[in-house]
Amino acid sequence: MPPKKSYTLTAVPMGHSNAYLLTAGGSAVLVDAGYKGKIKKLEEALEQNNLKFPDIKLVVLTHTHSDHVGCLAEIKERSGAKVLVHEAEAGNLEKGYTPFPKGTIWFSKILSGFASTLLTSKAKYTPVKPDIVIKSEYDLGSYLPGTKARVIPTPGHSAGSLSLILNNEEAIVGDTLLNTALWTAFPPFANDEKQLLRSWEKLAETSCATFYPGHGKEFPIAKLVDNYRKMSTRA
Repeated sequence: MPPKKSYTLTAVPMGHSNAYLLTAGGSAVLVDAGYKGKIKKLEEALEQNNLKFPDIKLVVLTHTHSDHVGCLAEIKERSGAKVLVHEAEAGNLEKGYTPFPKGTIWFSKILSGFASTLLTSKAKYTPVKPDIVIKSEYDLGSYLPGTKARVIPTPGHSAGSLSLILNNEEAIVGDTLLNTALWTAFPPFANDEKQLLRSWEKLAETSCATFYPGHGKEFPIAKLVDNYRKMSTRA
C-alpha cells in the first residue's frame, strides 16, 4: 500500500481550463483561477473539502492567459489570498491583458493571428496586483505543511509559465503540457517551442510520475517521455 499523501489535490474544472485546489494542515493553495464566471465550481470544491474562501492562503498562477486568471480578482477579494506570478508576466496581470501566444501548428498559427487582431477583448481580464513575484524556484512548504512543494519556472508556452512540484511525485503544469489529444501533450500554442522542450526536460528530471495539465486529465510520465522523443527533432 502506498504511503498516505501529506496533501489533498482536487481538480476544479473552471470552464475549458483546470484549476487545482491543494489542501494540507487546514489551509489551501489554489493553482490557477479558470474562466471568468466559473467561480461556482471553486465554491463546490471548497465545500467538498470542508473549506471556505478565507482558507485559501495563496493562488499560484501557472501563467496569465485569460482562461487561467478569469476569476482571480473575485477569488482574491473573497479570500484575501496572496497571488504568486512570474516576473515576466507580473506586468500583464496588473494591466489585465496578456497577448495570445503563437501557434505551433498550421491551424493554431492561423487562429493565433486572427485572435491577436480581431479578438483582443478575449485576452482581457480584471487586473490584479500580485503579492509575490518570482524569477526562480520558490518554496511553498510554509503554505502546505508536511509537503515538499515548490514552484519552478517552465517557460515556453509563455515567458512566465510556472509548474508546481509536489514531493517530486506529482506536478501541476498549466499549459506547458496538455492532455486534450491521445497522440500528443504538445500545446497548440507556445511562444518559444525550443524553450518549451527544455522545460519538458526539467519536468522529467523531477522524477514526478503524474502530471496535471491546464487542459485535460492527469497523465503518466510515459506520455511526456514518448512525446519528448517525437518532438525533440522538430524544435
